[in-house]
Amino acid sequence: MMVERAAAPFQICGSCRRAWPTWEGFVLDPAVRLLGLQSEIANPDFNLLVFEHGCGSSISILSRRLRHLLPAPEPGDAPALLMGTDQCRGHCLRLGDLEACDAPCSNARDRELILLLLRMTKGGIRA
Repeated sequence: MMVERAAAPFQICGSCRRAWPTWEGFVLDPAVRLLGLQSEIANPDFNLLVFEHGCGSSISILSRRLRHLLPAPEPGDAPALLMGTDQCRGHCLRLGDLEACDAPCSNARDRELILLLLRMTKGGIRA
């Protein structure tokens, strides 16, 4: 007897248990608002996009789970992590800073991802 497993939802709110089956449903849900990026200095693959859900809870998603929305990076060496250096503009040090960064930093793609997500939600943060 073969039993099929249902696909796991993209995300579940830890507070109210609301489930979003897909990334698109989550990102486009009017009850979900992007708060910012929480950067992991040692490894940008562990950067978190922090959202607020209408129930009052915050939901963190690894940014790499949504990087497929961006064009593929240019081949070659990965850019260095500039956070904490003189070249760093400090965007990733402030959670609520949703601005782009033009520094050649390994966090720059996640800054681009923030802008893309904001455009997807009709050009800005929902109140």
